[in-house]
Amino acid sequence: MNRRLILVLLLLLSLSVVVSAADTPVQGGTFRYGITVNPRGMFNPILYTEVYDGLVIDVVYDGLIYIDGNLQPQPKVAKAWEISEDGLEITFYLNEGIKFHDGVELTAKDVAYTYMTILHPEYTGVRYGNFEVLVGAEEYKEGKADTVPGIEIIDDYTIKFKVKEPHAPLLTSFGYGILPSHLLEDIPVGELEQAAFNLNPIGSGPFKFVEFMTDQHVILEANDDYFFGRPNIDTLVYQKVAQDTIPIYLQQNRVDYVEISAEQYEQVKSMPGIDVYIYEALSYNYICFNMRQERFADAAVRQAITYGFDRQTYVDVIREGFGIVANAPMPTASWAYTSEGVDDYQYNPELAAQILADSGWAPGADGVLEKDGMRLEFEFLVPEGSRQTEQMALLFQQNMEDLGIKVDLVFMEFSAAVDRVDAREFDTFTMGWSLGVDPDPHGIWHSTSLWNDPGFYNDESDRLIEAGRRETDPEKRKEIYAEWQRIINRELPTMFLSYGVTLSAVNQRVKGIDTDPGPLGPLVSRELLRTIWLED
Repeated sequence: MNRRLILVLLLLLSLSVVVSAADTPVQGGTFRYGITVNPRGMFNPILYTEVYDGLVIDVVYDGLIYIDGNLQPQPKVAKAWEISEDGLEITFYLNEGIKFHDGVELTAKDVAYTYMTILHPEYTGVRYGNFEVLVGAEEYKEGKADTVPGIEIIDDYTIKFKVKEPHAPLLTSFGYGILPSHLLEDIPVGELEQAAFNLNPIGSGPFKFVEFMTDQHVILEANDDYFFGRPNIDTLVYQKVAQDTIPIYLQQNRVDYVEISAEQYEQVKSMPGIDVYIYEALSYNYICFNMRQERFADAAVRQAITYGFDRQTYVDVIREGFGIVANAPMPTASWAYTSEGVDDYQYNPELAAQILADSGWAPGADGVLEKDGMRLEFEFLVPEGSRQTEQMALLFQQNMEDLGIKVDLVFMEFSAAVDRVDAREFDTFTMGWSLGVDPDPHGIWHSTSLWNDPGFYNDESDRLIEAGRRETDPEKRKEIYAEWQRIINRELPTMFLSYGVTLSAVNQRVKGIDTDPGPLGPLVSRELLRTIWLED
């Protein structure tokens, strides 16, 4: 064998060792996940309402199930489940030996406590509607019963849930993190929102909470005793980053993962050592009308405003094409999405002006439209932190001015805006919804929902939402939700702006991500934070 051949073989061998090493998970290091908005600090899986708190909750707690990259439910705290033939009972079999971060074992008692709390008369959260179908839930919620027959502990590792009627979203509803009953059961349910626990959470998930500093970071450390195996990374940091500084943070390796804006795409994708992933998400953003106000009670006004806003320019220019103009609250990434029979409300300021004139609105002395002594002038709440959102608000203000509508922009910190919305102290506002894998819209759009921000009350909409929950055949459910989308599209309690297209930047030193991401992204929500590793 000649010397050249020996050198080639040695080179090939060394390359194979390098490739093999790169594919082998290693432990250690700090993974920095960039966020542009502060969490509120409500790290409780049944009480939080903001996605930024959810980032922490996702890794501190585990639920009975989780959703994988193919949008299918998979076992987690529950190792298996069994659904009765009539679809009215679901029995979960728990893994034995799962421990909370304080060393106490998780059992069926903790599962029952978590879901009984959601049904409790004094519960202050918004998730009761997901479980009101359980047998006895309504009576318990109204204080007419002391127990819920629909939640039955069989033994320490087996629990059964029973519903009054078939409920299609039932299985996917059981992803909420399991709370430690031994730490919370002595706190009155009505006082849970003020509990110190929410800022020092203890779950059974892959990471333990360490520290939360507003405008800086949330620090978590690997759970060495995690039932499914210690995470590969030692420390997880949710790092607060100003939107404009994201490229600098990426270039200087100060964040490993962050969602970027469309205007940053060209700059970031050209950076060495950074990969950018683009995917349609289960989300949409919107402008909400407060229909409790007389000016927005008329669907014609809402339709005119929608015709009068150039949403295509918003998507093409402000979002630089990374988006899809939305016309109903069902994202294109959902199997229940339809465009059939849905008005696209293409930009048409002439038609918008005609609709308003036909509805009795006429220019006042200063040019602002008036009707019966009421001016078509309103506040528009805009959460700070996103240049795209701020530019959208300015475009909206200009387009409305062209119609004779006066829009007063009010920029405020995200949590403050949420507080105003929750108190119903708004005229209009803009935000976005990140949705679950099941298309059930009850939690946001049913007239009884606490998240029914516009104050939309429509009997036919409620009937279809309820029918969609009862129907277990996917094709029939799709037909029901198609009809429901057409109602929302016609009534427009909210102006839908765009369906989510997300751009995620990831440092190439991060290994084990999903490089062909679906709607949950390259980290599959936060599920892969347990298994990713850092090359260096």
